[in-house]
Formats: sequence, structure tokens, C-alpha cells
Amino acid sequence: MVSRKAAKAEEEAQRQAPEAQMQQFVRSASAQIAGRDTTTTCWHHGMDLPSLQGSCSKLVISFRKEFDYAARDGVKGVPECLAMAKSATIDKFANVWKDTAEMKIAISVFLSAGVQDILKGRYSGARVSAAIIRYLADYIAVHLKQTQALVNYPKIHEVHVGGDIHTLVKFYRRRIHCSCLDEKYKEVKSAPKMGYCYNSPCKFLCGQVERSKTFYCSRCRCVTYCSRGCQKAHWRTHQIACDECAAIKDEFVATKKT
Repeated sequence: MVSRKAAKAEEEAQRQAPEAQMQQFVRSASAQIAGRDTTTTCWHHGMDLPSLQGSCSKLVISFRKEFDYAARDGVKGVPECLAMAKSATIDKFANVWKDTAEMKIAISVFLSAGVQDILKGRYSGARVSAAIIRYLADYIAVHLKQTQALVNYPKIHEVHVGGDIHTLVKFYRRRIHCSCLDEKYKEVKSAPKMGYCYNSPCKFLCGQVERSKTFYCSRCRCVTYCSRGCQKAHWRTHQIACDECAAIKDEFVATKKT
């Protein structure tokens, strides 16, 4: 019988594993810069390795650590975990958060790490990296380039949905400069693409439903549902956020017209 102390130690090791893997990935990249790593033949994204040094690499490790810390209770959703990770790192790494080029380097690190996770069968880690990639890309569009009104959380949920390996592999394969995922994509491309219903009491497990059966809230387009019944049941919860999102989008469109 496993002792309580041993079980706790194992749980802590599992919790720290994703952070440790990200740290190892960054160390390998640093070794490549110094010419000490000759084993990694492909970084998948044409990553500018010399640019990975300094604050950018520290942001990557810290953001992933804070995301995992926020998610450890299993209660918070992906949007909350991403927001908490941003809040915990945005002041300390302000020089990176304000620089589009630096943010793109951070995205390329998560992209390369996510591909490595897929190739090694660590799909949960790849899903987290994909969610972070979409979030950081949307942050650039919303706050730095101002080409988008809001973060597109339904798209983030699509790559984070646990049962959808098709979308996950396709997400990475479309963004890399190599053929490392070609064979994997052939294996999974027949799997159904999954969507997410934002009504938490949804009859589908964890709100996961085939994407072809989902639809957006037509007013704000910030949430998706599997049925009109779920949309109606969620309205009281969603109404305030719907008003706010719709107002932000209307203001964004009006500003772009002037």
C-alpha cells in the first residue's frame, strides 16, 4: 500500500512535470545556441534561437508555471487560468509583453514545445501550449496591433478540448515549417472535430460535442452552445458578459470606421 507521504510526493511530481519539461526545452534551446546540443535536429518553427535568451525564456517558463498553478484545483476554466498567468507575469516581464517581436518568439517556443509533446505522446501538455499560443496571439492582436476587439475564447477551447486530437495536431501542423507532424496527422484526420458548450450543466460530458453541432451566440460571438436549450439555460449567466462583449465589439468597429 502506498503511504500518504509517497502519494503526495507523486502528486507533486506530476504537478511539476509540465513546468520541468518546459524548463528542459528552454535549456536544450540554450545549449543549441552555445553549440553544446547536437541531438535536436528540428525545432519545428524556424525559431530564432539566439533571441530566446533573457527575459523571453523566463516569461515562457513563468507563464506556464503560473497557468499550471492556477489549474491545479481542477475548478478554474481555461480563460481564468490564462488571465491569472498573465496577471502574474505582465509586470515582471513588461518589456516582453509590450514588444510584438518578443511575444512572437515566446509563441514560437510554446509552438515548438507543443510539437515535441505531440511526438512524445504528451497530449495534455500540447493542449495547454496550444491554448497559450492562441491566447498570446490574440493578446498581440487586441492590445499591441489593435486589429481585433477581444480574445477569441471559443477558438482557445477548441484546441484545449480533451477528446479532439484531430484539431490539436492540425493546429500545430499548420504552423510549423517542417513535416514532423505529417504522419501523425494521417493517423488522426478521420477523428471528429470537437466543440464546446458553455452551458456548464450541458448533457454532454465536460460540454464536449461535435463541432458541427455547435453555434455561436449571434450577438457577441464569444461563447458557443450545442443547442437552443443550452443557450436559453445559460442566458442568465451569460447576459452581462454578452452585453459587455457586444459593446466592446461595437466600439471597436465604430473606431475603425472613423
